[in-house]
Amino acid sequence: MQEIIIIAAMAENRVIGKNNLLPWSIKEDMVHFRELTKGSPCIMGRKTWESLPRKPLPGRLNIIVSGSSSVPKDELCPQERALSPKEPKVIIFPSLTSAIKHCVSYEKIFICGGETIYRQALAFANKIELTLIHREYEGDAFFPEIDTGCWKPVNTVNFDTFSFITYNKI
Repeated sequence: MQEIIIIAAMAENRVIGKNNLLPWSIKEDMVHFRELTKGSPCIMGRKTWESLPRKPLPGRLNIIVSGSSSVPKDELCPQERALSPKEPKVIIFPSLTSAIKHCVSYEKIFICGGETIYRQALAFANKIELTLIHREYEGDAFFPEIDTGCWKPVNTVNFDTFSFITYNKI
C-alpha cells in the first residue's frame, strides 16, 4: 500500500509559518525532514516552494501545486540533481489530486505544505510525521486540527524543546 505522508513542524498554537518563513530554526528537525523524505516525491504549494532557501530539494522529485505557472523557469529542473537522468527534478501540477496521481509508482509521497495543501491532504494521507515545537509563536499560517477520531499517535520521541510524533490514520 502506498504511503501518503503529511510532514510538518508546528508550534503548540498550530503555527507553521509567518511571512512565508519558519519562525524557528531547529537543526534536528531539518535533519529529520531530510532523512525521511530523501528519494521520495515532495509535494508542496507554490508559497512553500518560494520559501525554500535551497531549490530544488536535492535527491527528491519536487512537485509544486499551483493554479498558475508563476514558478520562475530558472528555478526548475537542474538535470544533474534529478532522481534519475530521465526524470525532471521539478514538476508543476494544477491540483493536489493530479500531483498525487502522478506519483502512483512511488511507495511513499510526502506532503510538505503549506496550510492549504495540508488541509486538502488530510483526505488523502494515511500518515502524519509531525514535529511539535514546545512553545507558541506568532504566525499567519496554521496546521489544521488533527481529528483524534481519525488519527492515532503511534510513536513519539521527546526532546527538551520539541517532539517527533507519528500519527496513523485509523
